[in-house]
Amino acid sequence: MKNACIVLRNNRTYFYGDEFEPVYAAWLDGGYMADKFFLLRADEPHELTQTLIEAKNFFENVLVIAPQDMLSAVRAKICDVLKVPFGEQTVVGSGVKTFVCVPCGEEGAAAVRAEALPHLDEKYSNPHGCSVLRAVGVPADRLRSVLASLREAESGGELQCNVIERAGDLRLEILYDGNAPKMRVDEATRIAAEGLREYTYAIDDTPLNRRVVELLKLRGTRLCVAESFTGGGVAQKLVEVPGASAVLFESVVAYDNRAKMQRLGVSEDTLNRFGAVSDETAYEMAAGLLSSRNCDVALATTGIAGPQSDGTNKPVGLCFIAVGTAESVFVYKYIFKGTRNEISARAVNQALFLLYKQIR
Repeated sequence: MKNACIVLRNNRTYFYGDEFEPVYAAWLDGGYMADKFFLLRADEPHELTQTLIEAKNFFENVLVIAPQDMLSAVRAKICDVLKVPFGEQTVVGSGVKTFVCVPCGEEGAAAVRAEALPHLDEKYSNPHGCSVLRAVGVPADRLRSVLASLREAESGGELQCNVIERAGDLRLEILYDGNAPKMRVDEATRIAAEGLREYTYAIDDTPLNRRVVELLKLRGTRLCVAESFTGGGVAQKLVEVPGASAVLFESVVAYDNRAKMQRLGVSEDTLNRFGAVSDETAYEMAAGLLSSRNCDVALATTGIAGPQSDGTNKPVGLCFIAVGTAESVFVYKYIFKGTRNEISARAVNQALFLLYKQIR
């Protein structure tokens, strides 16, 4: 079985990949990994026709992801290539060939789960399952070691591993078909869980922000957040979760040093001696939140996202994350690589993970 994925993009807008990621993730969850990707411009109909012909000739199943306003035209081309009557259905088939045409984003992901995967499972009479582990900050060599162990343990071809990593947040899928013995699936899950142990926050598909909010609710714990270079990113991830208001008391974006002093009680001497990006400042930011007695746990971030440094000899990507309670505050130092946005996103996920470890 060979699968392909065709993504059509509007070349007049920026393309980050977010548009098709949820759709392809749903496709992967069903156990249908693409052997080849095609990224096409939406204003090149001839190129689309040629790609559909190539996909028909060389692949059994083809996932086509297109902007909503293009779906009807794309489906018409698929039907023309397959020589079948035109229809507005999600799944278009001709013999052993199956084309799935869906919109971008979560709407397309829902269509894949509801219509495409059941069709394919019936086609192959072989339903798939998926075991998921989620972790943050897994070193590359550790991940390679875990994947090597999984390959060594599985020689029958009944299991398949996929890794999706974004801003340090890793999602490891163990896909298995209906013939895989449960004992083998459980063993693969155990190997992955033990290998990623200290980096893992979920042995299911719960996102990090939801896991943190769930734990805060379970513990009856109230949170305050102070952010500098992450600019409210931590709070944004938390309030994406319904019910976060029950556990998040406040979030302070103390970007300027005066805000750090006036709102959080960071001392001027600390800022002069150690700088805004320092272990000491991060500690005092968190301690200032805790001193208000409005929260049980506090989280603070300070760092340099770039593209230039802060006028000191400190490198771009340096950050300090403080998390703790009235009993003790811990400060962690990191140097992240990437663009300004990548460094900030990486720090947000790491901060949430440290918060998870604090309250679990």
